Amino acid sequence: MKKFSVLLALVLVLQLVLPFTNIVEAEDESKSFHYVALGDSLAAGMNENGEIGFGYADLLAKQYQDQKSQIVFNKGFSYPGYTTVDVLKGIEENVTKPIYDLNGVSEKSVAIQEAIHQADLITLSVGANDILKNVNRSETGEFSFDTAGVIKSIQDVAVNYKKIFDNIYKINPEVDMIVMGLYNPFPYIEDPAIQKQLNMLVTNLNNSMKRIVEDNGGIFTEVAAQIATDAKTYLPNPKNIHLSEAGYQVVAEAMMKDYLNALFKETEEDTTDSEIVKAPFTDIQNHWGKDYIDVVYAKGIMNGYEDGTFKPNANMTRAQVISVISQAFGLTAKNKAPFNDISHYAQQTQNGIAAAYEAGLIKENNGNFNPQGKITRSQLALILMRFSTVQAGQQYEPAKLAPFQDIANYDREAQLAITFLYDTGVVQGTSATTFSPKGNVTRAQIAKILVLAINKQ
Repeated sequence: MKKFSVLLALVLVLQLVLPFTNIVEAEDESKSFHYVALGDSLAAGMNENGEIGFGYADLLAKQYQDQKSQIVFNKGFSYPGYTTVDVLKGIEENVTKPIYDLNGVSEKSVAIQEAIHQADLITLSVGANDILKNVNRSETGEFSFDTAGVIKSIQDVAVNYKKIFDNIYKINPEVDMIVMGLYNPFPYIEDPAIQKQLNMLVTNLNNSMKRIVEDNGGIFTEVAAQIATDAKTYLPNPKNIHLSEAGYQVVAEAMMKDYLNALFKETEEDTTDSEIVKAPFTDIQNHWGKDYIDVVYAKGIMNGYEDGTFKPNANMTRAQVISVISQAFGLTAKNKAPFNDISHYAQQTQNGIAAAYEAGLIKENNGNFNPQGKITRSQLALILMRFSTVQAGQQYEPAKLAPFQDIANYDREAQLAITFLYDTGVVQGTSATTFSPKGNVTRAQIAKILVLAINKQ
């Protein structure tokens, strides 16, 4: 990851706990999110019928646009049949092509180096055509491979990828890069020997590409295994090697997941590597959450106890959690909260609860808040999803609910909230089939969640 992009901020609004920033809500193009898709027919969005439609790039752009956010999207430099040589040549020669966005081909054109210079994100899918020229299929359906040609092509692809990255970073050192891995385009071939060769070829090329991409600070998204799980759906035409829209959706989701994971990794590295005031608590030196506790202490979000401890494993009450969340995100209230059981709390705590109520994070319950009640995993999920919903203006709607049997009797909102955290990898189940929604949340766990949010706010 070279920088934290606006697209990822949006995804976290929808899927985690970050609020929108002004740049996301901007209306002028200079403050929009710029996304450029480079590559071959997959980047262009060619479907199983050989027609240009909605590919993974369009789906990524549309997800952003659907949230009423400003995006400048262009896949006009993607073209069926392109090889790594074509992509590299286009950048070096600074070709100019019509802009191709979600509305189709525009009357406006742009030079590729200018598009790269403005880009916040570039996705790339190319390399398959470099290899396929060494694969022959006869009229009877028999396959043959030019082994020497395949080996040389794999080497050439690696060299060209390095040159592509070097040229892009020379123009825009801060751009984020995501590269789509290759998949087996011939799943309908029944000969197991041929399938073994094809899968080995895909694996070798992906491994070569992945090394180059990751060595150069990019993100490599592997999709071969996912496409293979349901090839008839994702590659429905035996006579065409291109994905259906369902297949492209799998690719888009995988790319976004890898992008999120890269953010979390970068955030944790930033947290541990940066100079930060060390919290003076006597009970955190060997605790897994020490670095996160240092951050929330330094920022004045969470404090310790009079005896010099932080009590990282202590469960948090509803009042404590709401207070620190309001503090972390700068929530303010215009009126008092309609709760009868918080009047004996410090004014700062009351203000935090009132702010969370006005923001829609908590609801009125017959005039009571139950401030001393321990916050549960399901309640925390609700708070985080409600915060995201308020900021995004739209509730998270998963394709399917999380696979936890112990949430079946919870209401729909709670099930969605738990699925929301599960889908985004914020929390995991306590087993493959259980979430333990009534389980409590510790002070160290809250510290980590807040750091992941505020570090990129």
